[in-house]
Amino acid sequence: MKRWLLVLPVVAIVWFAVGYLSAGSACAHDPRFVCSPREARPVRIADPTKSWAFYGHLRAGEYDAFVFTVAAPSAIPWSLLVDRRDARNPGRPHAVLTRHGRIVARLAFAHPTSFYEPFSREHYLTTRPAMLHLAPGRYRITVTIPQAATTQRYVLAIGAQERFGIGEIPYVFGAIHRIRALRY
Repeated sequence: MKRWLLVLPVVAIVWFAVGYLSAGSACAHDPRFVCSPREARPVRIADPTKSWAFYGHLRAGEYDAFVFTVAAPSAIPWSLLVDRRDARNPGRPHAVLTRHGRIVARLAFAHPTSFYEPFSREHYLTTRPAMLHLAPGRYRITVTIPQAATTQRYVLAIGAQERFGIGEIPYVFGAIHRIRALRY
């Protein structure tokens, strides 16, 4: 019995270390949940080069705003996703990237493709991959779903560097559970 008391902490430490060391190669975004709509108080993206997935839900006429700052010239991927179970809903998210009020880039569902996210084990429709080539400065992304008949879920994915701090790993596991169990 006493031997198990010694083994359990070692197993827990090994499990946590393996999760920490493999997180960078998990092909996953750091999931965050947006309390939509976020019109007046934009979501601040601390580092747009880190791989993020922002889960939100909007009705027609509402929007979510995101802001970030680029310190050095950067190439940053971005995309929009819709849960495949919502494919019949005519609403599709649109994103507009602006700097100083000027449109820098747009992202829309012109030719969506199917995408399987192995980390969360969910199926999505996604925009074609798009790369932002950004100069240093402050940027704003606005996501809308103009044709949404009802509240429509979406995911804004931005960044490519898969980094998870040791304190983020429990949150990520909880977020994945929320995505799968609650069908966020």
